[in-house]
Amino acid sequence: MTAEGECARPNAALVGRCGAVVERLTALYGWRLDEVAASAVAAATAEALAREPDPSERLIEQTCCRLRFARLHDALGRGGAAAEDALDELFSVRWFEAETTDVRYTGYLFRSALIVLRRRLAGSNLALAGEEQLAADAAARALTTVRARFADCRDPDSFWGWTARVAERAAIDELRSGRATGGSSVRAASLDELTEGQLGRGAATGVSEDRQVDAIAVRQELIRKCRLGKLSLDQREALVRSFWGGEKPAETAAVLSAARAARVTAAQVSLWKHRGLQVMEANLRERGYGGAE
Repeated sequence: MTAEGECARPNAALVGRCGAVVERLTALYGWRLDEVAASAVAAATAEALAREPDPSERLIEQTCCRLRFARLHDALGRGGAAAEDALDELFSVRWFEAETTDVRYTGYLFRSALIVLRRRLAGSNLALAGEEQLAADAAARALTTVRARFADCRDPDSFWGWTARVAERAAIDELRSGRATGGSSVRAASLDELTEGQLGRGAATGVSEDRQVDAIAVRQELIRKCRLGKLSLDQREALVRSFWGGEKPAETAAVLSAARAARVTAAQVSLWKHRGLQVMEANLRERGYGGAE
């Protein structure tokens, strides 16, 4: 039977090509796919392209992304843990705090913003690290838009293109604004309240006097940055809660989410903290600290 409406079955070669593309895109964009889920995306892609005589790599990539983002759109609509996992896939910050201050940014929003920035900054003197930092800031802004407005995209099959446009606009806005933050805060913690409380607890638990003196010195430097407007309110919040409150990014995110009645992710907190540390370090170097011996 060869009815015109009958679904064509993809050949093994096409399934293999689709599997290879899914593997590559998973590594590039940080898709959260186990072996079973990856095989399902590859099979769905091959089935969608079964009637194509010889689909190009580009067409396979586009189909993979369209299908994957349709599933992400569905996860966002379900809410809860599924939505949080989808958002974390779109943009994630991994800060290797135990070993170094370096971070690793992943996700489609970051990669898309980075491509836009590199295209528009071609020929500039901005270093690679600077491009990545700008892209991370743009991705954080784009993530907020996706979280708040994903329902504006009513067709799940169009969600990939919709998300790409959000990332592009965020990257352009980042260039126009000149800001290097993940957004503005609705509320900032009381610096005096948190720092003095932590210093008091340090004395009660036997923290050395030198440690307290160091904390006071850094505290004054932090206050000075805030007054000069060099630290955003979000950066200030993240730094204070981390260094004086001893909070992990996930803990800070939970506290801020409750206080603001708006979702704040651990990835955003890590980004604010990292960028705040860069501001602090740059200023200290200007003042002759932290340079080569």
